[in-house]
Order: sequence, then C-alpha cells, then structure tokens
Amino acid sequence: MNEDRKFLIRLLSIATMFAYEAVLLVLLGWFLGGLLDDYLERDSMFTIILMVVFALAAVRNFMVRVYRLGEKKDD
Repeated sequence: MNEDRKFLIRLLSIATMFAYEAVLLVLLGWFLGGLLDDYLERDSMFTIILMVVFALAAVRNFMVRVYRLGEKKDD
C-alpha cells in the first residue's frame, strides 16, 4: 500500500472519529448541563454553555489529530 493511500485512510479515520466524538460530547454536555440546570434552578444556561464548550473540545481534538498526521506526513 503506497503512502498516499495510507495517509488518506488515516485522514478518513480521524474524520469519522471526530463525527462520533462531536455527537457524544454534545450529548454529554446536554446531559450534564441539564443536571446542573435542574440542581441550580436555571433555565438552560449550563446546558448551552456545556454543549458549546464540549463541541469546541471536539473541534480542538480534531485539529490536533490532523496536525499530528500532517507532521508525520512531512517526515
């Protein structure tokens, strides 16, 4: 298997992992935010904040993985 094909498969793997991770983290933010909102008697402040923060964490993880893959490709 040539190097370009391996690179493409790894990139596709990272993109798929990002999709699953983003959905999971947003759902986790929704669940934990809902618990905090119920406990602290807020409308949906913590739900929104945690969903956004966890979504940004998923994007950050994706960017780090792509950056590391690019470093390996350059070597």
